[in-house]
Amino acid sequence: MWVNKLTVFLVITIFFIIVTYNPASAREITVDSNVSDADFRSIQEAVNNSSPGDVVLVSPGIYRESVDIEIQNISILSESGNPKDTFVRAFNVSTNNITVSGFSIEEILNLRGHSDYYYYYNYPAENCTIKNNILKSGIYSNECFNSTIEKNIFLKSGISVYGPDKGSFTISDNLIVNGDIDSHLGPNIDLLNNTILKGSIRLGEGGNNRIIGNYISNSSYFGISFWESYSNEIENNTVVNCSNGISIEFLSSQNIINNNTLICNDKGILVGGHVSGENIISNNTVSSSNIGILLSGSSSVGNPAGGNSLLGNTISNNNIGILFEGYSSSNLVRNNRVELNKQCGVYINNVGCGARYGSTNQFYNNIFNNTINFFNDTSNYTHDYTSIYTGNSYTIQPIGNGTGIVPVALNTIKTSGTNIVGGPYIGGNYWAKPDGTGFSQICADSDGNGIGDLPYNITENETDYFPLVSSSRSKETIIPVANFSTNITHTLVPLSVQFIDLSRNAVAWSWDFDNNGMPDSTSQNPVHVYTSPGTYIINLTASNGKETSSKTHEIIVQEAKVPPEAEFYANVTGGQVPLSVQFTDLSKNTTAVVWDFNSDGIPDSTERNPVYVYTYPGNYTINLTVNNIKGMDSKSSTVTVSPSQRLEGKLILTEYQITTSELDETQPAIYEDRIVWQSNCNGSYTLHLYNISTFSETPIVSRNNSEFYPAIYNDRIVWLESGNIYLYNLSTSTKTLISNQLGIYPAIYGDKIAWQGECNGDCIYMYDVSSSKQARITNNKSSSYLPAVYGNRIVWESRRIANGSSNIFTYDLSTEKETQISTDESYQQSPAIYGNRIVWGDYRNGNKDIYMYNLSTSEKIQISTSGLAFDPSIYGNRIVWRDSRNGKEYIENSNIYMYDLSTKKETQITTSGPASSPAIYGNKIVWEDRRNGDADIYMCIISEQREESPDADFSASSIS
Repeated sequence: MWVNKLTVFLVITIFFIIVTYNPASAREITVDSNVSDADFRSIQEAVNNSSPGDVVLVSPGIYRESVDIEIQNISILSESGNPKDTFVRAFNVSTNNITVSGFSIEEILNLRGHSDYYYYYNYPAENCTIKNNILKSGIYSNECFNSTIEKNIFLKSGISVYGPDKGSFTISDNLIVNGDIDSHLGPNIDLLNNTILKGSIRLGEGGNNRIIGNYISNSSYFGISFWESYSNEIENNTVVNCSNGISIEFLSSQNIINNNTLICNDKGILVGGHVSGENIISNNTVSSSNIGILLSGSSSVGNPAGGNSLLGNTISNNNIGILFEGYSSSNLVRNNRVELNKQCGVYINNVGCGARYGSTNQFYNNIFNNTINFFNDTSNYTHDYTSIYTGNSYTIQPIGNGTGIVPVALNTIKTSGTNIVGGPYIGGNYWAKPDGTGFSQICADSDGNGIGDLPYNITENETDYFPLVSSSRSKETIIPVANFSTNITHTLVPLSVQFIDLSRNAVAWSWDFDNNGMPDSTSQNPVHVYTSPGTYIINLTASNGKETSSKTHEIIVQEAKVPPEAEFYANVTGGQVPLSVQFTDLSKNTTAVVWDFNSDGIPDSTERNPVYVYTYPGNYTINLTVNNIKGMDSKSSTVTVSPSQRLEGKLILTEYQITTSELDETQPAIYEDRIVWQSNCNGSYTLHLYNISTFSETPIVSRNNSEFYPAIYNDRIVWLESGNIYLYNLSTSTKTLISNQLGIYPAIYGDKIAWQGECNGDCIYMYDVSSSKQARITNNKSSSYLPAVYGNRIVWESRRIANGSSNIFTYDLSTEKETQISTDESYQQSPAIYGNRIVWGDYRNGNKDIYMYNLSTSEKIQISTSGLAFDPSIYGNRIVWRDSRNGKEYIENSNIYMYDLSTKKETQITTSGPASSPAIYGNKIVWEDRRNGDADIYMCIISEQREESPDADFSASSIS
């Protein structure tokens, strides 16, 4: 009994001590800039005089101070708790256990440990909380762990977190408008229930993070992005109207993307880059996008965009449901509903690839319900190509004397188990169409096992051997009805006939072309050639696997008795590029026709009534050659194709296509009448030069085909080759090594060559051709990129701000003076210079626009207002750039725009897209253009409309 009494006594004593204990160091310190009886009138003074455990309580007001917090375990709170009435310039938190709450903060809030001069954070901060604030310049955190950022409002700013390399970090319930959450190098970061409008979430070089329950909309880049990031959990997020909903790229693997909703994005989910594999993409809803899920693999290393699992997703009402491109292999697609996608359900656009990329992509137990369910574009297995969806270029990888083909499996082993449409076996897929004519909707199931009686042969290389049939359909009687048509336009031997199936409720076809009772073809739409005269009865037997139906048709094939007579008609004989011409064959007694549309002696078509598109100006001779067994005849005519012209106000825009090859021609540069660019031939890049005045193209000879990023001035061309900078003199045909250290992005003006080079970082270098001297312009305390040069001035982009943003700098070689042009804490990139004017791409306020600075007047003006402007170039009063105002920021949606400083008018140069990499000289603009698939070089010449002089005229009447 006495033990129990002692226990009760001790408990009461301890409780009394706890509730009455109040250490002398725990105080409430008041701050009021307007009232004298407060403890302090400055927040900084209050912080400096505080001790661990204190609370600094700040009265409403405007505090124009940047508060440094270096004392641990204190809280700085607004008295009202309302950030709309308590304003502070900035906070710098560099110690542990700090809370900042209830303020409107004008400049950036820094959250990081003690650092030395070079920002090596040896003393990280922990257990800090930033909540219930309004921030106008965002939060930057470096090596701060076990901390929380919650319930804040960010206006035109966001959150950048570097690290932590230990502990955890939570960012939750924030509202971010025109800003991003950017996490770099940090594991164990939780991003929970945030709302981001016109912004995104970006994770780089980290893993084991959780992104759950966030809402993201209207980002011109992506909603959620991973770069070299692994083992993350992305769940229950909603992403609306972004370029990429969820983007997983470059060494990003083993991520779980589950139960997210992605609506109205250009690409719902993108897995791409090098070794972005073994991700699980499950139970997501992806709709109303251009591409639902895109796996886009590169060939550089490992197994690119491979080993991913697409499980249980609903992918509907997109243009393309699922797209595999490049080297994407070893992927599993199972238990998905792929429905009502406009172009097709699944589009395989892989390139021929080496054996290490040749593992099977497997599809089974899916519901496909699209007009075209599955299309494997094997045309890219034989040549390089550039994707119109991502802009990525792919090169075929040979295996011996051939190329590899990524195999496709459309079923698994038939096993017991409930399949996706309720049947008793798992095997292949359910193949439906919205009009009810899909294979699985028609094929018979005689034994009622939920597997069709026939395999589904999509092509000769793609077969689903166990196609699913729903249990409710397996008991219905569906009767096929056979029917077909032909394309016969003559009856002379040799007669080639295209048979076109028009049957209903059919999944298998058997053709007998000569009425001998033996099947000649099982293709749905075969071609047969009759080589002998006679009367032939064609018999088509259509089947649904159980029932059959037949249709017959008679063809009388004759032998020619007289030679042919060539004749044709063209619907137009002239016009601007691109000029589409419909040719109609009017010949008599012909069995074959051959068209040569450009008088080069090479046959262009053997169709009877072809259409040909002329994409380059010129006078073309069209030749039609016809024949039969009695002879041959020809007929010629001409078509005149003029350049494309468009009137924009008083400007005449005349467009020329400079290159027409099937290679990728990119990165053009121009000086006077010379255009130089890089050409991709089987993965090797060579430089080519076009002379506008002589209409001649010339390759720039190199010893090893690896030339990139050309620039030109007069008769000098500079470029990057194998990591070195080279100069080629067109007048003397001599090639000179400028720098043998690692360099990139050369620029040239007169005798001066500038480039971005290695210096334990990225520095700007300059070489003077006249003196043969090299100088380093910048040091390695910052990273400097993308130089441009004009006269004695060099401009570049420099990342000197700790949060990773960049500014524009210039250096005057004559005065040896460096000047910072832009100061905004955002991204200013890709500068160009002409005379005293510098232009660049500026990412302030969450937009991407072109800005200009005049060195003579110190005036800075905004040139574009679209919010999606990139890559400016300037000559004289004219500035050109790439603009994606009519779509997302990717190249397939971009056009070229121009602004004239003298008239203050903007002009759209291209309208067909996708166009990029503009350059300007005088009245000539050049760019790379992918309107025809591969990249070509185009040029626009700008001229002004002449004002016509008025005709003198008058009339008079006599006056008496």
